[in-house]
Amino acid sequence: MFLTKAYRTVSLDALSAIAEIMPIDLTLKLFTDKTAITRGLPTNAVIVQLKNIETPTKMRGDHPIDSYIKVELTGTEGTAEVPILTHGSKTDHHVGAGMVAVRNCREIYIDTHQQHITCTVFQTELRGIDMAVNWIGKQRTKAPSYAINIDSKAALLAIANKQATQPLAITIRRNTVDLRKVTSVTFHWIRGHTGQEGNERADYLARTIASYNTTITYDAIRISRGKKILD
Repeated sequence: MFLTKAYRTVSLDALSAIAEIMPIDLTLKLFTDKTAITRGLPTNAVIVQLKNIETPTKMRGDHPIDSYIKVELTGTEGTAEVPILTHGSKTDHHVGAGMVAVRNCREIYIDTHQQHITCTVFQTELRGIDMAVNWIGKQRTKAPSYAINIDSKAALLAIANKQATQPLAITIRRNTVDLRKVTSVTFHWIRGHTGQEGNERADYLARTIASYNTTITYDAIRISRGKKILD
C-alpha cells in the first residue's frame, strides 16, 4: 500500500498488480517448485517441460581414492594406445555429439548422437565423453590404455568434481571407476579450433553427421533451465 500510495480500501490483488509484485501465495508456490527441482523432486507446476528435468545424484559407497578422477588441463593430447576425441555442438537447428577412436594413426570407430534442441553445449559435451566411455566398456578385448581428449574444460572439471550432481557426469565417473579395474582411461583437455586433425574430425561428426540422426538419445533439461522456465 505504501508503494502504490493507494487507499486502504483497494484490494490486495489489485495492489500486487499495480506494484508488479507477485502475490505471496504464488511466491511461496514458486519457491516450493524451485526447491523441488533442485532436489530432483516432482513439482506442482503443469508445464510439460518440467516433467523431464535432470535428476541430481551423487556417487555413494566408493572410497575417495578409488573414485578419484584426474584430468589433464595442459592443452596437449594424451598419449595412449587408443586416443579418443569427442566433441559436442549446438546450432540453431540441432544439438549433436561425436566421437572418433584412433589406433596406429587409423580411425577404428566413429559414432554420433543427436540430443534434443533444448540441451546445452555443456550437456552435449558430456554426452560425447559418455559415448566414448561406453564404447570402451563394450570392447571385449580392451587396449592397454585409452586417452579421451575434449576441448571443454567445464565438462572435464564436472567429471573430476567429487561433489558433482549432474547425472551425465556421475554416470561417466561411475563407469570410468569400473573401467580402470581392467584398463587405463585418462582425460585430457585440448585446445579447440586450432587445426588439430582429430579435434576437427570430432567437431565435424558432432556438427554435421549427427544432424542426420533421427533418434534423440538425450533430452533432459538442466536444472538451471527449469528454474528459468518457472520465472
